[in-house]
Amino acid sequence: MNTSLAKALFSTSCRRYWTTQVVYVAASCLILLAILSLPMNRAWLAGTIGTFYRQRQLLGTRTDLDSRKRAGYGVAYTYTSLIRQHCRPGDYFLIPPQRYLIQNAYAQDKATGFAWIYPSVLYYHLGKSVHLLEMTSPDSLLQRATHTFGVQSNKLVLLAITDQNRAAVLAQFRRYDPRFFAYTPDQARRYYKAQAKP
Repeated sequence: MNTSLAKALFSTSCRRYWTTQVVYVAASCLILLAILSLPMNRAWLAGTIGTFYRQRQLLGTRTDLDSRKRAGYGVAYTYTSLIRQHCRPGDYFLIPPQRYLIQNAYAQDKATGFAWIYPSVLYYHLGKSVHLLEMTSPDSLLQRATHTFGVQSNKLVLLAITDQNRAAVLAQFRRYDPRFFAYTPDQARRYYKAQAKP
């Protein structure tokens, strides 16, 4: 029985099979290396993947959730924490138009100084802890808004929306196109500079 097994293992068909498998693995590795060496993929590895390992090394043994979220999510975590602290589950938070934030709270020397608030990031971080509204929502919903971000002295602050200031806040936001458009700091900078020209 051992002899027949040895013959089967070292037969021509078996050697041909394993040679084919080795060639497939080698070819797959070469294709993978070629794909990873493309400029955009190298940038992704150095950026996204590199950031993950740098943060992991930086945080070291600090395993508390708050530290990790602050390091991982940056500005987004700061603002979502502020919303969580001051808004109750039944409240409605109105997301300001991005153009409003860029034009009024943008610091030219900081890539994300205008508060990089993606609506999708707020939805992701806040979940159902508060209702989120955008300026594209029907007016009947906008009338329910209880909080929003406003700009005072070039800084972003959390504003409580009341019956006294609701009309003024909505009127100010309606002066700006409500659609989200700047997905990179460079797009925001170009828009800011274009608006700053006389």
